[in-house]
Amino acid sequence: MKKQHVKIQLAIWTSLLLVCVTGCYEKKETILEVPEYVTMQAPPEEYAEPTDEQILQDYLESMTLEEKVGQLFYVTIGNLADPEGFGTNALLSVTEAEIETLQNYHTGGIILMGENVQTDAQVASMITDLQDHSTVPLFIGVDEEGGVVSRLGNASGISMSNVGSMQSLGEMQDVSKAYDVGETLASGLSALGFNMDFAPVADVLTNPNNYEIGSRSFGSDPAMVSDMVAAEIQGLHVYDICTTAKHFPGHGGVYGNSHQNLQYVDTSVQDLRMEEFLPFQAAIDADTDFILVSHLVLTHLEQDMPSTLSKNVVTGLLREELGYEGVVITDSFQMGSITENYSQEEAAVAAIQAGCDMILMPLVYMDCYQGIIDAVENGEISEQQIDDACMRVLRIKMKRGILTVE
Repeated sequence: MKKQHVKIQLAIWTSLLLVCVTGCYEKKETILEVPEYVTMQAPPEEYAEPTDEQILQDYLESMTLEEKVGQLFYVTIGNLADPEGFGTNALLSVTEAEIETLQNYHTGGIILMGENVQTDAQVASMITDLQDHSTVPLFIGVDEEGGVVSRLGNASGISMSNVGSMQSLGEMQDVSKAYDVGETLASGLSALGFNMDFAPVADVLTNPNNYEIGSRSFGSDPAMVSDMVAAEIQGLHVYDICTTAKHFPGHGGVYGNSHQNLQYVDTSVQDLRMEEFLPFQAAIDADTDFILVSHLVLTHLEQDMPSTLSKNVVTGLLREELGYEGVVITDSFQMGSITENYSQEEAAVAAIQAGCDMILMPLVYMDCYQGIIDAVENGEISEQQIDDACMRVLRIKMKRGILTVE
C-alpha cells in the first residue's frame, strides 16, 4: 500500500513539472485531477481515544506509594476503629474516627461480618457512608456462601434469605441451580450496596472428616464441583458482583482447622492437579475476579510455609501454572496460622513478596500497612511489584463498574 502511495505522489509531481515546463512555451490551461484518497491521512496518534488500560496507567502514576499500598488491604470495620490494635468489630455505623482511618490508610476494601449487620437500612447506610468518604471507591464484600456461612441470610433483620448449603446443591447435580443461586445472591447483595461476595467455595471435599469445609463444598467429585463453581460465578456476575473462588490450593483434604494453627497437606502436587486444582481452573475460565489463598502448608513444596506466604504456591502454581491474572487475596490474617507463627509486619511483607495482591483482615492494620511501605523503602519489595498489584486491584474495580476514571 505504501509503494502505491509513493507512485501516485511521483506521478503528481511529474505532471506538475511538465505543466510548468510546457507553460513556458504554450499558454494552455491544464487541469490536474487528484484522486480524493490521495489526500486522506490517518489521524495523529495523539488524538486516538485512550484505552482503559492507558487510563488506569495514568491514574496509577498519579498515586503516591502510600495510596497504592492502601489499595492492597481488605479490612474490617474494627480495623478502621482501631488500626493500631485489635479492638471490637461489633459496630453498626461509621464514626468520624473510622472515616479518618479510611482516608489516612487509603483502604482498598471493607468486609462486613455478622456483627456488623442488623437491618437492610442500617447495612445500606453503612456502605453508603464508607463509599462517600473513600477517595478511591471501595470493594465492599461479605461472606455470603449459603448454609453455615451466611452473614446476611442468617441475620433476622435482613431481607435476604439463606440460599442453603452448597453440599445440598451439589447433591442435585443440576448446574442451572448453581447459576440461579449465584444470581439470587448477586441480586440481594447488589440491592444492599455490596459489590463483592467471598464465594464460591471451590474446595473438593476429598476428606469426608473435614469439618472446616464440610457442607460448604459442592462435593467430592472434582468435575461436578468445577461445573458448579463456574455456574455460580456466572450467576453472580449478572449483577457485576465480584467473585472470590476459595480456598486455593484446596482445603477439602484437611482434617484440622487453620483458624487455630497451621494445617499440613501431604498430597503431592501432581495429585492436586488431578483434583483440587480443577475447580480453580474452572473459576479462572469463568473469569473470577479474586482467588483467595489459604494458609495451608503444601509439604511437598514447603516445610512450614503457609501457602499465602509461599512464592512457589502463589506465583509458581497459581499465576504461572494455572495462568491466573486476577486479584490474589490472602485468607484472614487474624487466623491462628498467621498469628501463632508470624508478626503482622513479617507476614504482610512475605505475602506481597509471594505474589499476593491484597491482605484480608489484618490483626493489626497499622503494622501490616507500615511494614509494606518500609519494605519498599528499604528494597525488600520493589515499587514495581506494588504497582502491579495495585493495577490488578484497580483493573477489577473498573471492570465491575466500581471505579470510573475520566
